[in-house]
Amino acid sequence: MAHNTQKNEFDIDGKIIFISQPRYVSEKLTVRTLVLEVFDNNYSNPCPITFKNGRIDSMKDINMGDWVNVQYKLGGFKGKGDGEPKYYAENIGVTVIKA
Repeated sequence: MAHNTQKNEFDIDGKIIFISQPRYVSEKLTVRTLVLEVFDNNYSNPCPITFKNGRIDSMKDINMGDWVNVQYKLGGFKGKGDGEPKYYAENIGVTVIKA
């Protein structure tokens, strides 16, 4: 049965294995990505989470190797493919807090 409302707020704990430098995409958009090591059974998955503009400030006191809790939202966009549209997923960071 379909729901009339959606929840698009998630959080996850993990170890930071990479933090990018800020990338200035345009005058109005700056992005910075952190990658969490997240385990699914016995497998390690590198999960990128992208922070944008003012949300980057929550990353100021974190370092690679830190265990953190990240609050994020799911996002996506439509691109062009060969004859069909292509869809891309994105994890959009809201806050990151040391665990």
